[in-house]
Amino acid sequence: MSTFLLKLIAIISMTIDHVGAAIGTTCVDGKLYLSGLIPEDTYNLLRCIGRLAFPIYCYLIVEGYYHTRSLKKYGTRLFVFSIISQVPFSLAFLKSPTDFSDLNVYFTLLFGLICVYLVDVAKKKYAECKNNGTSAALYIVGCPIAVILIMVFSIFIHTDYSAFGIMLILLFYFFRTDKEKPLTDAKNAHKFIWLFISFGLVTYVFSNTVEMLGLLALLPIGLHNNKKGPSMKYVFYAYYPVHLLILYLIFKQLHG
Repeated sequence: MSTFLLKLIAIISMTIDHVGAAIGTTCVDGKLYLSGLIPEDTYNLLRCIGRLAFPIYCYLIVEGYYHTRSLKKYGTRLFVFSIISQVPFSLAFLKSPTDFSDLNVYFTLLFGLICVYLVDVAKKKYAECKNNGTSAALYIVGCPIAVILIMVFSIFIHTDYSAFGIMLILLFYFFRTDKEKPLTDAKNAHKFIWLFISFGLVTYVFSNTVEMLGLLALLPIGLHNNKKGPSMKYVFYAYYPVHLLILYLIFKQLHG
């Protein structure tokens, strides 16, 4: 399964989820209620199907970290699209272009990328210090503190998935398999099993039971062949804000 196909699965799942979230809910006095435009059972089904999307995006952030030619440009793209996407996000889910009480998922993905970078640098510096016989205390202590502060900040500004999302990204980093070997390789299989267990535990403790359906996303992720496939980078980036704006316009047309 190529990266392109993984992105396609994530986009389809995300769109189904957002049809339920954007059209199936309305905002009254700052609180979300079912809009009545979608039956409750259908709404719940759409939201359940949508649980596949976010874990795939978390996985792709880690893969992007390893394959990007410029980490700075990668982070800048995420930041730019987080700004571009905020008004469509606020319109689709909060029904107001100026309600920034919740921030879109691009912010979470950006924070996750930063945390991966910090942990990766700390690991390399630790190895250097160990070889040189110097103290690595700064990296051992400093890195976890920095990551925790970023998670706390994400909770404070209410990014989509916030600290839970950052944790998932880090799990995909820590249990990343060797892409040159099949998943059936003993070491890869061991990592994948631990990814499954840790994913389930983190979701159970820090999220809700519905998000446990995200474990199903590990199936297409496990089939990833590390091949890029057709390159439609900016199409995938732009799809997020564009489809949210379209869903809001559909909601307004139906809701009057």
